[in-house]
Amino acid sequence: MTTTSHGSPPSPRRGRRQAEPPSSAPAPAPGPAPASVRRTALRVVGVLAVLGLCAAAWAVPGVRGVLRDSFTEREQSYIELYFSDDPWFDGTELVVPLDLVEHGESGGRRVVEVKAEDDDGRSLASGTGTVTTKPGALMEVDVRLRLKGAKKRAADAVEVTLRGHPQRLRLHLR
Repeated sequence: MTTTSHGSPPSPRRGRRQAEPPSSAPAPAPGPAPASVRRTALRVVGVLAVLGLCAAAWAVPGVRGVLRDSFTEREQSYIELYFSDDPWFDGTELVVPLDLVEHGESGGRRVVEVKAEDDDGRSLASGTGTVTTKPGALMEVDVRLRLKGAKKRAADAVEVTLRGHPQRLRLHLR
């Protein structure tokens, strides 16, 4: 028999585990799952549902475009239209020099409409110029308006529009 440092015999509870007699009773049925397990399962189901909805929305091209627009900065296409110089008279013609620069599109034929007006806003002459633009390239066009006699003296303003676009320029000649 072994003795401990205190001189007493070893206790059967210390150091050794006693074998339990086999039980013939069945194991108890598992009870309801703890609340934390249920909450975790609900969170997982919720995350999977959100991911499923996002994947379904991404499959629709219109939704994808709107999402892409909201998260990225896209450059909007536009056309610069301006006078490259003051209009001048060349004999009986009013020469209106214009510059166009197209940004963000693939280019194409653009029609510039020019109108000369008197000081009451009445049209004295009108004309058009066609320009083939290229993205980022400066394109020039001179539109010539025929003004004779009294109309030439009455010309007060020039109005320029780009057909199919809301842009409008107006310049007073005097």
